[in-house]
Amino acid sequence: MYGFTGTIVGVRCKDGIALASDTRGAAYYLVLSKRVRKIFKLEERIGAAVSGSSGDVQSLVNMLRAEANLYRLNHERPISTKSLAQVASNMLHGRRGFPYIVAGVISGFDSDGPRLYFLDPIGGKLEEEKFASAGTGSTIAYGVLEQNYRDGMKLDDGVKLVAQSIKIAIERDAATGDKIVVAKIDEKGYQELPEEEVDKLVK
Repeated sequence: MYGFTGTIVGVRCKDGIALASDTRGAAYYLVLSKRVRKIFKLEERIGAAVSGSSGDVQSLVNMLRAEANLYRLNHERPISTKSLAQVASNMLHGRRGFPYIVAGVISGFDSDGPRLYFLDPIGGKLEEEKFASAGTGSTIAYGVLEQNYRDGMKLDDGVKLVAQSIKIAIERDAATGDKIVVAKIDEKGYQELPEEEVDKLVK
């Protein structure tokens, strides 16, 4: 149970990506923190939602931000979501003998529209057409997503869906809890929603 505590979800919509997570960090039956960050901005229009060991998550995110900055400096344009997901996959696969304890999604809005990739701890990378989830409450979140996802869904509806799926995971999974964090990515860029707006989504 140690490592993949909490729940993250990502939903691909017609006009963008919706991400959400809880903020609980737990080990076995002990709540270590109620303010663990699991959603991150990697580039102007790329974000990640990652479940796992806090140190490993931070290390991976810092390396991906550095790679994105380096690409921008060398090519004078932002890296694509597909390319950054491949960089993450290569990093994780390179450490498969002593893996990072992480799983999650890298997603963004590219010139050809929204992209959502699921990554496992040893570098497996899958492009998801609809949604993805990771963490101890992911089976619960998947149930909510399966039931409520609609093809061609608008981003506003996707934002509500990811918030609701984390809310249900909090109710059913002991390692998922505390606050719900929601972010959206569209052609305007990455944006985290204010707490009061998230509260309205789950009422």
